Amino acid sequence: MNLSMGSQDFKDVEIAVLWGTRAIVQDPKGRISVIDLAGDQARPEVLADDPAEDIKYAPRMAGVVIISDDGEELYVYIKSEKQLTSISLNLPDLVVKSDVTRVGTNIFQGNSMSGFGVGIAVTPDGISKGAQLPPGLAKLEV
Repeated sequence: MNLSMGSQDFKDVEIAVLWGTRAIVQDPKGRISVIDLAGDQARPEVLADDPAEDIKYAPRMAGVVIISDDGEELYVYIKSEKQLTSISLNLPDLVVKSDVTRVGTNIFQGNSMSGFGVGIAVTPDGISKGAQLPPGLAKLEV
């Protein structure tokens, strides 16, 4: 897949940004989508800045809380800031702006990543740029 997110360019990358088990993508209009890749099938949670159909969510401050099928609050998505904030996923915040991508306190600006399974991988243990695709994830088809 070839795409741009914020000021990052991803070429021949399967997943541009992997936030835990969630693929994060941005369309040419700057809208964010979040796709959960845990399990056998990819499941959209946020599509073009709005909660996907059949996803449990609740309004919260300037955003929405995405809720698991069993009622656990997972994360907040703030559309105006293009920000994901973990509630129970134990992940650092992710913000995608036109000029910068911020993961926790780490700033990515004007990078080009090519030929990796994952461009930027965010886990509870850390962040890596140019990573292998973790095993056991559902296939992301765009």
